Amino acid sequence: MSRSRTEILVVGAGPAGLIAAREASKRRVDVLVLEEHREIGLPCHCAGLLSLNGLRRLGITLDGCFVQNMVRGAIFHSPSGLSFRVEREEPVACVVDRVLLDRFLAHQALESGAEIRLGCKARDVDFRGDVVKVGSGEHTFEAEILIDAEGSSSRIVRAAGLEPLGADGLLSGLQLELAGVDVDQDYVEVHLGRSVAPGFFAWVIPLGDGEARVGLGCSGADPRRLIERFLKKRFGGCGYKMLEARSGRIIVSGPIKRTYSHRLLVVGDAAGHVKPTTGGGVILGGICAAIAGKVASEAVKQGDLGRKNLSSYERIWRRELGREFRYMLWARRIINSLPDRAIDKLFELLIKENIPALASEEGDMDFQSSVITGLIRRWSVVKLINSFLKTLRP
Repeated sequence: MSRSRTEILVVGAGPAGLIAAREASKRRVDVLVLEEHREIGLPCHCAGLLSLNGLRRLGITLDGCFVQNMVRGAIFHSPSGLSFRVEREEPVACVVDRVLLDRFLAHQALESGAEIRLGCKARDVDFRGDVVKVGSGEHTFEAEILIDAEGSSSRIVRAAGLEPLGADGLLSGLQLELAGVDVDQDYVEVHLGRSVAPGFFAWVIPLGDGEARVGLGCSGADPRRLIERFLKKRFGGCGYKMLEARSGRIIVSGPIKRTYSHRLLVVGDAAGHVKPTTGGGVILGGICAAIAGKVASEAVKQGDLGRKNLSSYERIWRRELGREFRYMLWARRIINSLPDRAIDKLFELLIKENIPALASEEGDMDFQSSVITGLIRRWSVVKLINSFLKTLRP
């Protein structure tokens, strides 16, 4: 049995793992990334809509070959057909090819000095002793500290005795890539309602040249049946060609209770660093991963890999993003509690109070708490609750 020794071992070569590896290796420590698949970026389960500000914050250039389209806003649709736009004059987000984006991040990590090994699935993890041991087939990898970026499976989280993502915070998702559809390439579409996608929403993301990513997430329902019904409603059910279908899990639970332990930091989907409102995890997960890379490298240099020292990782990311996760989780729970009639009523109130203009001016795709608090300040909570209660009366 062969052994490989490194200072920092990252499990998972998705965006969070690669960003953590990039930031750690920049600080002149040995970093090894293990990826269970034999190609970076595959399989892909992401809708690929990312804010331009978020990408810049993560040190990702916007002129890369992974950019497929630019969008400047979103059109929100209620169950009964009410709609409003949130938009800017200039593009605020881009649609990316996630395979190419992940490979771009892998190149950044390699350029910073990290090593990546493909086809290495972490099967056994042992935190006992003076190193972390990770078994992968005939190989055992040893490290001073482990950064868990394996995704929502939470095997390493469980092995470390931490509380993993709850099953009730994981939704079923299905996305199709279509050609021959009539969509506005400047706007993403968001379709709300239990009749459309219970527990989440359906989306249409334009790729340009008559192509789009169309998908939905749901709880307690069959996404295949729901998406067939949505396609018929949105596109007439014919006249387009399906190029690709992808399924996966959407995380809406917010972060796990603790994201560190002895010789361990947890990042990305494994940590629940995903927006509960939209299921997007690249930007906020990447911000947390960058913090993890910095904290891990400093801990290695200090020779202190204990829980107390590593707890600074959680303090930093919660100070920076804790408010965002709390408000987005609150908003997700409120929306999920509303029947379709109440969602229609909410749309009427939003339009009447000119909230779309407020969101257009002040909104941020990743940092959503300011818009949510703006809604709360705009009306009294009593008025809002009373409006919803009226829609529930027979």
